[in-house]
Amino acid sequence: MKKLRALCINPWIYDFSAYDYFSKPIGLLYVAAYLRQRGVEIDFIDCLDKHHPELLARQGRTRPKLRKFGTGPFHREIIPTPPMLAFIPRRYARYGLPEDIFRKELKRRARPDVVLVTSFMTYWYPGPQRVVQLVREVFPGVPVILGGIYATLMPDHAREVVQPDYIIQGPGEIQVAQLLADWFHLPELKENIPRHIDEYPYPAFDLYRKLDYLIVMTSRGCPFRCTFCATYKIDAQFSQRHPENVVEEILTQTRRLRVRDVAFYDDALLMQPEKRIKPILWELLRQRHQLRFHTPNGLHGRFIDEEMAYLLYANNFRTIRISLESVAKERRRDIHNKITPGEMTRAVYNLVKAGYQPKDIETYIIMGLPTQSIDEVVETMLYAHSLGVIIRLASFSPIPGTVDYQRAIEQGYFPADADPLLTNKTILPLFRTREAYERFHRISQLAHMLNEGAKRGVSLFHPSDFRKALKQALEDFARELEENPVMEATGARE
Repeated sequence: MKKLRALCINPWIYDFSAYDYFSKPIGLLYVAAYLRQRGVEIDFIDCLDKHHPELLARQGRTRPKLRKFGTGPFHREIIPTPPMLAFIPRRYARYGLPEDIFRKELKRRARPDVVLVTSFMTYWYPGPQRVVQLVREVFPGVPVILGGIYATLMPDHAREVVQPDYIIQGPGEIQVAQLLADWFHLPELKENIPRHIDEYPYPAFDLYRKLDYLIVMTSRGCPFRCTFCATYKIDAQFSQRHPENVVEEILTQTRRLRVRDVAFYDDALLMQPEKRIKPILWELLRQRHQLRFHTPNGLHGRFIDEEMAYLLYANNFRTIRISLESVAKERRRDIHNKITPGEMTRAVYNLVKAGYQPKDIETYIIMGLPTQSIDEVVETMLYAHSLGVIIRLASFSPIPGTVDYQRAIEQGYFPADADPLLTNKTILPLFRTREAYERFHRISQLAHMLNEGAKRGVSLFHPSDFRKALKQALEDFARELEENPVMEATGARE
């Protein structure tokens, strides 16, 4: 009897910038592994594959340009900027394989019975849209299923614009299997449904021809309800894995796939530390591994006590990012009081005591929220710089379904019927003007200058009288820019 054949596709990114910072479609890879375990034949195309031999030949390389720990830039091709984004003084691009190479990849495949396409940011929808168009040209009549973040948060828009045959919202393994069971009369696909997340097979990273790093999740979902985040909309359950199973996956997969770098994708990695992450790290330490670990998602700094800091350092965690977001009391109380400045200070102190340099630690600071002043952003940046850590500015993107998305609409910052392209964080979505872009670009330049000092161990905050004077001058300057756009525009031309 012929096996059911599924083609899984990770689409392009259309944006002003994109970078492979531990970026892999782990949801799609979980679905692929789950279906394969049940006898479905799986094929896979990643439009963001930097190791594709035809792409490397076109670039005149034998291997892709990689930077630290297997991260690096995606291949970029400049394309016309959508008219609604034309005010941004940057080039718009498609990131990933050239379109002709993708067409060849489709034509090399035997005709699949179904095509599974994932999606990420809502404003990246042109990627899955174009993939579905090309799939229908090459494989007319083959049903297309769209899942992922965009499909989950904006299903109506996806039905109208991408026009898949079916949309999956939320975790996809069981939903896709049940759908295929009904479509193709394969009741066995509905059997033995997992009752716990540890019962799912490991993500199918072996589908890659070459892997630079591994992605691991010790949990799904998030117990927090931050006003700007939609994680709980994507996966309503906060489910945690057993520590011994996480350790087994890490050791087994890194040996099998021959990778050294491992990135944790959890949104709440340090939650309930005594129950989960600390046992994982103690066991990993006992195994005397040679791995390097990374936390690209922001950590909850309040859980970084002395023991946690020791375990992170002893286990060779090379990327440490802590979610600070804002030091303003009202802001912290509003978005979700995950960490106070005092807890942030203590977390940094514990990490430094464990062996890190302050410049090894990074922190996320949010900007561009509804009603958020530049003063608040600058104050938070200066506080982070006083600790000697590296600042990572995170521009606010109004994500459909979140509290701040609804606030932005109600307060007149954002149109209720906006095209998802207007949620792109690069354009400062609540302002959407060249002037606002230039204003926040200057804040980014300030962050860059502070970071350059931090990397050299130079602080702008000693002695204390200089710190106070600088803080006041920066606040006054930021306020003047806000109140006098004419001066800002003149300065931009100069």
